[in-house]
Amino acid sequence: MSFCKDVKNELAGIKVSECCKLPLAYGFMLFGRSFSVKRISMQTNNRKTAEYYSRLLYGTFGAKAQITEGGSVRPTYKAEVVSEADRLKILAAFDFGIAENSIDSEIIDRECCFQSFVRGAFLACGNINDPEKEYRAEFMIRNGDTAGELRELLSNCGIPLKKTQRGNTTVLYTKESGLIEDLLTLMGVPHRTLDFIDTKIMKSVKNNINRANNCDSANISKTVEASIKQRAAIEYLRKTDRLDSLPEELLKAALLRESNPEATLKELCAVSDEHITVSGLNHRLNKIIEIYNELRNR
Repeated sequence: MSFCKDVKNELAGIKVSECCKLPLAYGFMLFGRSFSVKRISMQTNNRKTAEYYSRLLYGTFGAKAQITEGGSVRPTYKAEVVSEADRLKILAAFDFGIAENSIDSEIIDRECCFQSFVRGAFLACGNINDPEKEYRAEFMIRNGDTAGELRELLSNCGIPLKKTQRGNTTVLYTKESGLIEDLLTLMGVPHRTLDFIDTKIMKSVKNNINRANNCDSANISKTVEASIKQRAAIEYLRKTDRLDSLPEELLKAALLRESNPEATLKELCAVSDEHITVSGLNHRLNKIIEIYNELRNR
């Protein structure tokens, strides 16, 4: 089961108070497939969400939503109020004053009702990615005006969402983990917020470990590369009988490297019979390489 399905199943399992049933159903219908006298329906790839929608409409309005399954590649489930009498019954609960593409602020004027409304909207058209893979939460909304209204409402709650167009669908989304956590909390699943934070912390720790390992690998590569250049220079000087003619401090450095071909500069300093710093030894070995390059270029 996907992370999004887990979240939606948990949202559908939240006990709803009497005052919040209408706002919840309102969010579900307004952001579903259609919400009008001619048609009231929603479509999802999660059967439990479709079943929850059907139970919600029956429990709130006494209206029946018929569930049908389709889709050849991925199963999709459509829950539709096929009876015109039931559609009229639903609209009567709103005094027939509901505009299909506009949010009625009076229905969501209480904080708990607004939270239920957003939960219904997310169940109808929302999606959230697995935080292990990517931080992203979004609402895919058919009507641009309704999308703009929801965006403003969420922004007023401290959850500003970005907007983009995907074909004829307006997408409100965020890739900020903090905003996703706030959205989960707003919708009523704070423990999912904690899971999200735990995942973020673990990802951060893993990234730090990987960066450290990469840094170590880079340092090892640099050490090996430098050692190869130094040994090549020393070997050339020895073969051309020029090694013994080096100044004493350079000769000692050459012999130290020659005796410890795989050692780091720090390790060479530790086994040296004279007190020398890493930078000092590095300077001497680089000087040997310069002499080698000068001889090769003559």
